[in-house]
Amino acid sequence: MWQKQNKLSVLANDDHFHIYPIAESAITIEYGKEIAIEANQVLLRLQQRFHTSPFSGFIDTSITYNSLSVFFDPRQLFSEGQPSPLAFVLNRIKQNLKDFSQIAQEPFKGTHHLVPVCYEGPLAPDLDAVAGFHKTDPDSIVHAHCAQDWYVFMIGFNPGFSYMGILPDTLAMPRKSSPALQVPAGSVGIAGKQTGIYPNSSPAGWQIIGRTPLLVFNTKESEPCLFKAGDTVRFTRIDLETFQYLNQHANP
Repeated sequence: MWQKQNKLSVLANDDHFHIYPIAESAITIEYGKEIAIEANQVLLRLQQRFHTSPFSGFIDTSITYNSLSVFFDPRQLFSEGQPSPLAFVLNRIKQNLKDFSQIAQEPFKGTHHLVPVCYEGPLAPDLDAVAGFHKTDPDSIVHAHCAQDWYVFMIGFNPGFSYMGILPDTLAMPRKSSPALQVPAGSVGIAGKQTGIYPNSSPAGWQIIGRTPLLVFNTKESEPCLFKAGDTVRFTRIDLETFQYLNQHANP
């Protein structure tokens, strides 16, 4: 009820944003309702602005397909004489959105990744089912999965798990009716119009069509997540022998 009462809309250059508090220390900015790369990149550019020019009390941001949440410390703002931290942050957000036309034109370029994947045997337990669903053969599914770059919309669910898309109807798949209790780290899955890589061993409701030897989440690195929102990924097919060799050297 509190969230609905505080919901408001901001119209900037014919683009509709919905801005509303989700807690006393966080405000969400929604942009559109559909999954779209262009909309996600607008939010990424806005996210960059908050991080390069943070306001007093700013903590962090979190991005999804079509929303950006801004987290802040209301205690710091109270101590600095702000009677309403929410109103202060809302004002800063609206100031940024006044420059929407400039934000929409700012360049944003993520990192491009080439990811080796083995689509063979036990590493691809659901590949035949995916091919059967689409009335085609497994090689056609693999070819389509490797045929273009996929855009990373966000990281979530599990540390380092990447939500990539947008898959065409010829690859899209429903989630499993009964999730697998455990899949190995590096498992590559499809669900809906998304594809992604499981960063560690975990339950999985996605259709597993292959596995990569790459570590996509490594706490020993200064940047544990291999992927970030805004990156692009191209999968490349490797055989089982190559997978075993790379897996041995990537995970000694």
